[in-house]
Amino acid sequence: MKTENFAPVTPRNNGFSLVELIIVIAIMAILAAAIAPALIRYINKSRKASDVDTADIILDAVNAAYAEAYSFEGFENGHEQNANEVDTGAVVSVTVDNEPSYNLEKVSIAKNNDTFVNTFDPQQHFLRLVRQTIGKDQAGNKDFSTPKCKINSGNGVPSGFMIGRQLNGSATVRFEIWLVDDSDTPIYRLQPDCCTDYK
Repeated sequence: MKTENFAPVTPRNNGFSLVELIIVIAIMAILAAAIAPALIRYINKSRKASDVDTADIILDAVNAAYAEAYSFEGFENGHEQNANEVDTGAVVSVTVDNEPSYNLEKVSIAKNNDTFVNTFDPQQHFLRLVRQTIGKDQAGNKDFSTPKCKINSGNGVPSGFMIGRQLNGSATVRFEIWLVDDSDTPIYRLQPDCCTDYK
């Protein structure tokens, strides 16, 4: 019987064809297009949540500082201090969701990595206590964070945090934390009762 010798067959490795590569790239592009909007929404939602948490920290500091400052009788930089005195030149009318509009005193604004200051003399002691409570000083070596979410959620693009005081004519003092735009206009209330545009 005669046997034939066959040479071993070696598989040819030619790699991927151009068509296969185009199909894989097309599938990846479709997946990226489907996932990207959800990922962007998730990132923006987490940034908004971070801003609301920061506002909560600020509001706690403001209320603690006010509790200490409202009975303070003394002078700071040669000016008598009174945390209850309203800066009438810093009062604006605001509306949130379906609530009736009300007057809000813009006590202080922190943006561009600055900290809370103002030029209204009777509130300097109060604001110094706010900065101390937050742990941010005015010397510039402890900057305050700017808003994390920089997208327009309906009212404008946030550029800083604002301490506001609701003026409703009652003896009760209600401080609020807002986001402001580049022109220092209050655009989103974060604390208390975050506005629906920012949720």
